[in-house]
Amino acid sequence: MNRNYCITSAIVFTLVALGQAWRFVLDLPVQIGAWNVPRSVSGVAAIGAALLAVWAFKSAGAGRAATVAYT
Repeated sequence: MNRNYCITSAIVFTLVALGQAWRFVLDLPVQIGAWNVPRSVSGVAAIGAALLAVWAFKSAGAGRAATVAYT
């Protein structure tokens, strides 16, 4: 996969994770139509976005040549 794409995706997922974590910690109200979104939804979304960010960062680094230390 393209390294720039992976890095861009990782940054976006990191920002989403931080936003969801902020909403979770501060218990900010969110309402979609008549439904009040529970705080736990933001906690799950933050964890999911953080895992996707880690995966994207690891995928971006997978394209690098492996370094071997000879002693």
